[in-house]
Amino acid sequence: MDYENFFKLGFVNEFNVEINKEITLLQQKIYDLTKNIIIDHDTNLNLIEKIKLPFKEIPSEKIWSELMNEINSSNELKNLINSKGIYSVFKNIFKNPEIFEICTFRARIPNQKRVIYNWHQDEGTWFLSKNKKINNKFSATMWLSINGSNYNNSIQLVKGSHNGKLFNHSYVDGQGYFKAENLNIINNSNIYNVKTSPSQAVLFHPLTLHRSVPNAQDKPDMYPRYSVDIRYYDKSSKLDYKTTLLFKLKKLIKKL
Repeated sequence: MDYENFFKLGFVNEFNVEINKEITLLQQKIYDLTKNIIIDHDTNLNLIEKIKLPFKEIPSEKIWSELMNEINSSNELKNLINSKGIYSVFKNIFKNPEIFEICTFRARIPNQKRVIYNWHQDEGTWFLSKNKKINNKFSATMWLSINGSNYNNSIQLVKGSHNGKLFNHSYVDGQGYFKAENLNIINNSNIYNVKTSPSQAVLFHPLTLHRSVPNAQDKPDMYPRYSVDIRYYDKSSKLDYKTTLLFKLKKLIKKL
């Protein structure tokens, strides 16, 4: 893979990550937590096929929250994030990679609107945060696929959008500052659609515009899509960019 594209295009497209042991343990954890709410199935199916199976019915908000909490607090996820395979990927772009404080398991399940994110830049959240551990860090995000993704349930990235500026972001209930505004640089020619097999990932810059693929079906998609946002930052580098006056004012107000 061409890691130079992280700096040229703002992202590295789909590549395999060498984390066989760690991701298998996480996949097993997900299956153990969801096996009773997916359709009846042959338990002799291989693990990946089992975690791709659709739900019997639309999971409740409570079930989704419990799954998110269980996985995000699990040793399986922690071990994956800290694995040599993950570290080696970030070592290709950073001199001194360190784990960023915010790494998150995500479950895209039917009728859960909070999992669909509009166009945004990750730096939009870090810029406004009062947490000194995530301020002024040159981070990168690995979007790691746990059970595969397709063009209907994955993410989209905007080529070259990291070269401009940090856009003003507005607040979205249940999510945070995850809606970039005044986007006149996006068109069909510079949108990259991500499609992954399990254990594949994309890696993108903190200023790269990206979003969840919007729901396009009339009926809810009963198939789950599991992924992990894994972030490291470079202790040796600072991220330099310009932003709008309005967004700077928002930061000042949040400090009060």
